[in-house]
Amino acid sequence: MKLDSHKEKATMLDPKGGFLEAVSEIEIRVDPLTAARSRINVSRTSRPKQSLAKVQADVGTGAKCIFCPDSVETVTPKFPPSVLPEGRFRFGGALLFPNLFPLAGYHGICVFTPEHKLELDKIKSEEILDGLRCSLKYFSKTAEMGLPHNFLGWNHLPPAGASILHPHLQLICSKEPLAGQKVLQDASEGYYRREGANFWSQLTEAEKSSPRFIGESHGFTWLAPWAPLGNFEVLGISRKASVMEMEAEELCGLADGIVRVLKGYAGLGIASLNMGVFSAPGDRSRGKFSSHVRIMARPGAGMSDRALLELYGGEVGLSTLPEDYAGAIRAQF
Repeated sequence: MKLDSHKEKATMLDPKGGFLEAVSEIEIRVDPLTAARSRINVSRTSRPKQSLAKVQADVGTGAKCIFCPDSVETVTPKFPPSVLPEGRFRFGGALLFPNLFPLAGYHGICVFTPEHKLELDKIKSEEILDGLRCSLKYFSKTAEMGLPHNFLGWNHLPPAGASILHPHLQLICSKEPLAGQKVLQDASEGYYRREGANFWSQLTEAEKSSPRFIGESHGFTWLAPWAPLGNFEVLGISRKASVMEMEAEELCGLADGIVRVLKGYAGLGIASLNMGVFSAPGDRSRGKFSSHVRIMARPGAGMSDRALLELYGGEVGLSTLPEDYAGAIRAQF
């Protein structure tokens, strides 16, 4: 039986080593039966994990958040000069840098607000918009480097899998789409071949008269999906295949719609969420696929090991090799 895997390497300037170049290795393994993919980076065992109770207890003690302005420039990594001479992407109040514990060769973190705010109804559309525009700068650069597929998401608070509580986006860029992206792109193209129409356009028209219709923001239609993938899930559908094709007004519409969903969640007593923005290269999918955002609520108070990669990306991020834990369990047989 053939067991397939390949490795990706994430190169960054590591703050722990005086911003000297460092490489983090990610092994991507493929299930021999289902082709499901697992992404393993053993360095993730040492990533910091904040609890909400600990952060609340630290208020007023002088304890620092690593993503707040007085720390973020010194404790987060930089991109190597070959990617960006300045080291980090910036737009407005947003700052984007490499993930110190990546699950892909190009895995970025975008801190979209300098303010340390955890309540969903305190987040402003201008902050989300800065994060989106900063993310597009990164996507543009990686597309030039031969990585046409991009995935943008958000894990907010530990029940959604966030290890750092300060609001931030996650970005993965690759030559091939994540499994969750590929399923949607293939299904959309299949629908177009069968029906001669864009599934997403037909969905938005059909749902506007249904009790699941929520509203519209510039360039986006917002719905509660017929078959939600998670608690209180909301779906926002664009008219463009790729986020890279969106005009300024459409990005504003996306940011505005997201913030309206956040306020709705806060009114329902929801504090934690996962978000995924699905996009496809426009030259391949224009007319067949529509970029869209999915947001789901995450209940509970503890740390979850299921975040945006597992819930929306269709793949699994791990920190332990099966060969390592197999030995510990083998001793009991």
